[in-house]
Amino acid sequence: MMAALAGLALSGCGSEDTADGAPRSEADLKKEVAKLDAPEPGQYRQVLEVTRLDLPGLPPEAAEQMKTAMADKQETLVCITQADADKGYRDMFKDVRKGSECAYSRFEVNGGKLDAQMDCKAAGQGQMVMKLAGTLGPNRSDVTIDVDPVGNPLPGQGMKMTLRLTTTRVGDCPAS
Repeated sequence: MMAALAGLALSGCGSEDTADGAPRSEADLKKEVAKLDAPEPGQYRQVLEVTRLDLPGLPPEAAEQMKTAMADKQETLVCITQADADKGYRDMFKDVRKGSECAYSRFEVNGGKLDAQMDCKAAGQGQMVMKLAGTLGPNRSDVTIDVDPVGNPLPGQGMKMTLRLTTTRVGDCPAS
């Protein structure tokens, strides 16, 4: 659960001072993340689906081919060990921030609900905004991730996408 959400939504993001109350330090971020209930150990079914895919600038045939390729839901089973569960969500937002220029402009947790936004810059690829909204709980998560370019992206690079990642505990991990 944690790896998929982190990999999709938070690839390479950092934290810096912001004027609107977003976490200003690693400690502030940890305080917000600590408000979430840790996942229970066990086996989880993750379902990832693309719910929006806008591909401006691509020829209609290529855009349709890409939409068709991404239309199927992707399902996987993952095992959350006791050691993973003991860490909770604390490392999810920390470990994947290396290597790019991203910062949270908003990161709030309230009653198991996540509302966050990251603003990212990639050399030669423009800017991107990722908005994360949903719930994270001990047995289930449901998070929507909106990915949108900012400004004037280069032709063919203005892809807008919305992903939905749901994770549900389905039982104990299989014995190894």
